[in-house]
Amino acid sequence: MWIGLLCIFGCYGLSVTVLHLLLRKGTKKKPATVLLVTKNNQNQIEWVIRSLFFFSRVRGNQVKATIIDEGSSDDTREIIERLSQTYALELRLQSDYDAVDRFLSQHDEDPVVLVHLSNREELVKIPVV
Repeated sequence: MWIGLLCIFGCYGLSVTVLHLLLRKGTKKKPATVLLVTKNNQNQIEWVIRSLFFFSRVRGNQVKATIIDEGSSDDTREIIERLSQTYALELRLQSDYDAVDRFLSQHDEDPVVLVHLSNREELVKIPVV
């Protein structure tokens, strides 16, 4: 009985993997751009980044995340720097008030998802599902 179940799950996993490879190979989409604006969000930044990249990988989409830190005084920057070794992250330290506008103007042709992590209502914008 266990061998039969393992064969069923193995065949299912193999077919899902082949399907993802075939669908990904035919499409060359540009990575989605996500701009996260953070300040003192050490409690949620790691979860947000890991979820963003995990669900984009499951869906077969590429994501490029840029994080603008507005002068965090907690461990937010250290967490981002540690995660940038694993994920495609770019950390920018905001020294002026128009850093977000400047980033958006540089990416006029690309759709950018802008999320202020300090505002809980904006967390639903993160493209994880």
